[in-house]
Amino acid sequence: MNEIKENFLSKCNSDEMFKIIEIIGNAERFGLLYEVIYSSLNNMKEHPDSSPLLCLQIAAEDWDI
Repeated sequence: MNEIKENFLSKCNSDEMFKIIEIIGNAERFGLLYEVIYSSLNNMKEHPDSSPLLCLQIAAEDWDI
């Protein structure tokens, strides 16, 4: 199994994963899923040491979610 898949599966039931799912669900309900994902990816590119959760949290805040 590759490292990315293994890392994902190890976090599937973690609090971090539930928070990510919650942010994505909220963004979708507000009709801003693509905007939040795009902003999050830009945050990850600008700050490569940041976690995916932190980048999503920042993006959601930027879009007032």
